[in-house]
Amino acid sequence: MMRVILLYSIFFLFVNTVFSQRIIKPAKTYPHKTNLSFGLGYTQSVLFLSRNVKENNNANGYSFNVIYGGSKIFRTSIEYTYYRPINIEPTWYNIKANTIEANVHIVARVNNTKAIFYPLFGLSYNHFSGFFTGKNDFLNLSEKYKINSIVTTNWLGLNVGTGYEQYIGPVSFFVDYKMRVGINDGVEHHINIADVCISFGLRYNLKVPSIYKIFSGTKNRYFLDTDKN
Repeated sequence: MMRVILLYSIFFLFVNTVFSQRIIKPAKTYPHKTNLSFGLGYTQSVLFLSRNVKENNNANGYSFNVIYGGSKIFRTSIEYTYYRPINIEPTWYNIKANTIEANVHIVARVNNTKAIFYPLFGLSYNHFSGFFTGKNDFLNLSEKYKINSIVTTNWLGLNVGTGYEQYIGPVSFFVDYKMRVGINDGVEHHINIADVCISFGLRYNLKVPSIYKIFSGTKNRYFLDTDKN
């Protein structure tokens, strides 16, 4: 009888010890600061791949971009690009184009360097306007647009690409390569690569409060500054 009581006592003591232990999870840490970058770049683009079939006829333009984030793995960007007018003879003349886009960068840092790679994806709103002559109209656009008139096309694109950035103090040099997937402009609509572009330029980088810091409010004491580097 004493042996049974002893065994039950040991069992209940063991169960009580196991369930009374507190499981302590590591505290989540959030950066107090992150990066805000302002950039200027030079861009080359085919503008509208289904229309611009001529070789070596890229449009050259200038871009302005703002990037927020980067303390963790993600950062976001907003970019505007203006292209100088070009011709796609003999079908299009005096083409004016610009692009507004928003992208997400997935930041991958290079060990022992001040450089990063970043796959990117996002959306773009693309504007294309030019004088349509109807000559060499292999897309049969004359069925949609009036010949010898100014035609304006706005199209939504899905951006997919990659970039590289090298930091030198507060300044960084970047190169971006992007493809835009959209609906082609023929009589029959198909989803295809509508634009290919490459950009390079400089960014100036600042340290600003992170979104965690901005929305923490009175809970600041729970946020740990992990941005020691």
